[in-house]
This record gives sequence, structure tokens and C-alpha cells, in this order.
Amino acid sequence: MTFKTAALSIVSLASVSLLVACSQRTQPVQQPVAQQAQQPAQQNTNTANAGSNQNQAAPVQNQPVAQPTDIDGTYTGQDDGDRITLVVTGTTGTWTELESDGDQKVKQVTFDATNQRMTIGDDAKIYTVNGNQIVVDDIDRDPSDQIVLSK
Repeated sequence: MTFKTAALSIVSLASVSLLVACSQRTQPVQQPVAQQAQQPAQQNTNTANAGSNQNQAAPVQNQPVAQPTDIDGTYTGQDDGDRITLVVTGTTGTWTELESDGDQKVKQVTFDATNQRMTIGDDAKIYTVNGNQIVVDDIDRDPSDQIVLSK
């Protein structure tokens, strides 16, 4: 063997060794056999859960629920000692407050069923229809300000 052939063989062997050493560093660390057996089961479970989560609806909070549009009629109730009469025709109506001292106030009312809003005079309110009742709340939904009117 000549010197050139021997040098070429040594350089080739060193290059192959370097390539092997580098390729081993990029391979993942081997796991014990018990862990390898568990891993596919965990992946399948996660995949199954991910698929089922796609079909579940996210909880919806504070979104208006579509209200009936046919709420025509006369509703009555009490608010802090005042007698309330609400007469509804379509998307409009009148709100009459008969105070304990005999004074009477009449206000125009408009309804927005899509957004569950009603406007009494200049006052915006939230309303909900429960059968023959209309529950009127302030925008902040303070329970002490709630008015229940019945047909």
C-alpha cells in the first residue's frame, strides 16, 4: 500500500466516523420498553379526546336568548309600591306607572327581541319572557331592580 492510499483510507475512515457520530446525536433517546408500550395508548387517548372536543359546543354566557316575538297583551305588576301596566302591540307599547299618591306616568316602549332589550321612555332595560310573564331587569341585572309583570 502506498502512502497516498493509506492517507486516503485514514481520511475516509475519519469522515465516516464523524458522520456516524453526528447522526447519533440527532436520534431520539431510546425509552425503556415499558414506556414505549404506554406511549401509543396515551397518544390514541389524546387523539380521541381532541376529536370529541371538536364536536362539543363551548359554554355560552351572557349571550341573549332569542325571545318570542308575539308577546302582545296587557301585563301588570308592582315596582316599589307603584302599579305597573304594560300594553304590548308588536314591537311597541306603553308603560303606565300608577304611583301610590295617585300620580300617573305613561312612557312609550319599544322591544328588540333579538338583543333582549326594551326601551321604556329613555331607559334601556333587559327583558325575558317566561310563559305569561315578562321579567324586566336593569342592564346591570341587579336582582333588587327586577320587575315581574304577568298577563
